[in-house]
Amino acid sequence: MAEEYRHKIIIDPVHGDIGLSEIETHLIDSATFQRLRRLKQLGFASMVYPNATYSRFAHSLGVLHVTSRVTEVFRRSGQLQGDDDIKKLRIAALLHDIGHYPYSHLMELIDWDSYVSGYLEKKRSQNGKNVAKVDRYPKHDKVAGIIITKRQDIKENLEENDIEPAEIAALIEGKHPNIPNLLHQSLDVDRMDYLTRDSLNTGVPYGKVDLNYILNNLEVTSERNTVLNAKARFAAEHLLLARYFMFNTVYLHKTVFGFEEVVRRIILLLLQGKDTIYRSGSEIEKMAVTDDFLDFHDGYIDKFIDRYAGQNNDEPLTILSKAVKLRRPPKLIHEVFELYDSQRSHPSPKYELFRRCMERDLEQIADNCEIRKECLIWRETKDVEFEALNPFTSISRAPDMKDEEMRELVRIKESSGGITNLIEDEKSIIHYLSQLTLKVIRLYAVEGNASKLEKLKAEVKKRL
Repeated sequence: MAEEYRHKIIIDPVHGDIGLSEIETHLIDSATFQRLRRLKQLGFASMVYPNATYSRFAHSLGVLHVTSRVTEVFRRSGQLQGDDDIKKLRIAALLHDIGHYPYSHLMELIDWDSYVSGYLEKKRSQNGKNVAKVDRYPKHDKVAGIIITKRQDIKENLEENDIEPAEIAALIEGKHPNIPNLLHQSLDVDRMDYLTRDSLNTGVPYGKVDLNYILNNLEVTSERNTVLNAKARFAAEHLLLARYFMFNTVYLHKTVFGFEEVVRRIILLLLQGKDTIYRSGSEIEKMAVTDDFLDFHDGYIDKFIDRYAGQNNDEPLTILSKAVKLRRPPKLIHEVFELYDSQRSHPSPKYELFRRCMERDLEQIADNCEIRKECLIWRETKDVEFEALNPFTSISRAPDMKDEEMRELVRIKESSGGITNLIEDEKSIIHYLSQLTLKVIRLYAVEGNASKLEKLKAEVKKRL
């Protein structure tokens, strides 16, 4: 490691010593970056895995370290010579999560179309007045771009060191024209840290990957794309499989997912009420450059949960908030879990029937079972795929496929010098698994005694 990157050393349980430069140290010491200490990387996973409480602060340092190892490999092989490029890649890695919302991705994935927009339309029809249009919350990488280019403690630190903030924002989005993309790929530095770190902190072994072998076999092509030497293909396959198993075991665990959906429902009810919660994307973007942003962490959501959990009534917000604060897991009423070939078929009739039932009949089901509709929560999980593009379409059959989409795939450099996508290699298990998509749809109940819950299950079953 160059002496420049030994200005300060941090000890990390995943990677050991992490070396920092002076500018990296100043960025970490900024109030904006310190906010990451108060954002849990794994959201509500600690409700199931007690040690899964580590922060995005620790993860960001880990991604910086993985990036430093990649750039050292590239430098030694003569593929990356500019010190400025290395400096910018490291800083982009450090700041890649700077725009995250409270509780990880929880707020980003609010179902605006189904709930917020419908609620506003209802309000318009009820009172005949014009209700302000609400734009959805922006993605966290867009918020990161705003922070890096406009928040003074980050922006000034960069400019004082002759680094253009807009370049760092472009690197985080994977859109820099001249510097390799290390943050938006199937084999990216973000994933290489969080899988290992999540595995350690949850105690689940499936996320462990052969990090050393992958890092030592990465190369940069003349087009500034990242490729992996063919001899490390099995390590890459293992990483993609590890991600799939971690999704099933941790990220989409029925209780973890259930609590996250309860909190999303709490946020939706807050948006429909009179509380001073940020109600639109434009409010978030304006807030991101003010001092209020420093308090926009997990505690921002916790204060609402604490307030309503402390009330003595049977309102939905109180019921939901108590469920979270007192760790009363929502009851899983029904689930359809499918791993299907997305090239040749659609989700099964059973899956589609359940989804239509939830869309059409849930309010009636709630009435029949005397359960508040706000306390019945159904949701489809994020589709889980083995590669960045799915269903896979070969280059020969997709001449209009965007270059930036193709660059996200794991690309293998053969001993002959030729480069292929891992999912095109018929010797690779990922070639076959890349055609599969995992879809899960679930219905939870947050209130109701045992007899009501049994009646609820029966009501759902008779419609399926």
